[in-house]
Amino acid sequence: MAANLDHIGRASLKELGDIRIDDVLSFIDRGIENMPSYMDLYRRWESQQWAVADLDFTLDREDWLKATELERKSTLWSHRLFFNGEERVTSTLAPFVWAAPTPEIEIFLSTQMVDEARHTVFFQRWWHEVVGTEAKDLGTLLAEIRPQANEGYNTLFYDRLPSAAQRLASNPKDIDAFIEGVTIYHIIVEATIALTGQRFELESMRELGSTDRGFYQGFTAVARDESRHVSFGIKVLQEAVREDAGRFAPLIQKTLVDCLPLVTGTLDPPDPRYITEFGHTESEILQFAFESLNKRLRAIGINLAA
Repeated sequence: MAANLDHIGRASLKELGDIRIDDVLSFIDRGIENMPSYMDLYRRWESQQWAVADLDFTLDREDWLKATELERKSTLWSHRLFFNGEERVTSTLAPFVWAAPTPEIEIFLSTQMVDEARHTVFFQRWWHEVVGTEAKDLGTLLAEIRPQANEGYNTLFYDRLPSAAQRLASNPKDIDAFIEGVTIYHIIVEATIALTGQRFELESMRELGSTDRGFYQGFTAVARDESRHVSFGIKVLQEAVREDAGRFAPLIQKTLVDCLPLVTGTLDPPDPRYITEFGHTESEILQFAFESLNKRLRAIGINLAA
């Protein structure tokens, strides 16, 4: 299995079309068993570079033109959440870099800023070349596609995450704000929401035989990036709990409890058919999300019941 994971880590965009999302997520599980250092994660970033410009969306555009109204609405709902979310996390990450408690953490977080910007550009290009937006710049496009989401999504991405970033911007030495922010950013947003959505969307594309599409290859590369970010978040929180469990475990637990309803709300589609028509159920998706979350929490050394 280790050799297979090493291949996934080095795979090119084209080769990612032959890889399952569950294999990509295995990077996180392997990290739980043998936690990489921050510089290990940096070196993994160096070896996993990819360029949005190398993707070919020709087949994706053909699929879009042949898609049913329901298929288009479902795809737009999902991609709005991701596109907007990628831009939101890009815009709020800088204070985390400023507040990094060690140079190694600062270096890794700097790579993550590049990743999040690349993910935003990935969706921007998909929207232009597949959907065919007439927006002339990224700001106009983001205003156009902002999700008409429930309050859970809005609270998480426009309140909780920016508030944590603002606290760090005001006081980079506020370690409690840093730990709370990493919990929201890396464990709630990335490990629980993003990777769950990526897993089910990519598996649906695989079942449809669409692994040669530009979106499949690019979105798998996005998920591979996210697996590094999640491993980083687990490591930061694991070290914090080991250093001072009495101080940091309750802080992480409270942040999680406050945010869990927002997770459920974000993953809840406006039309159940956006999920059921593609062979899945809302309960199945939520179960996967919370099982994944509990696995990360065990690695950190806490549980929600404590």
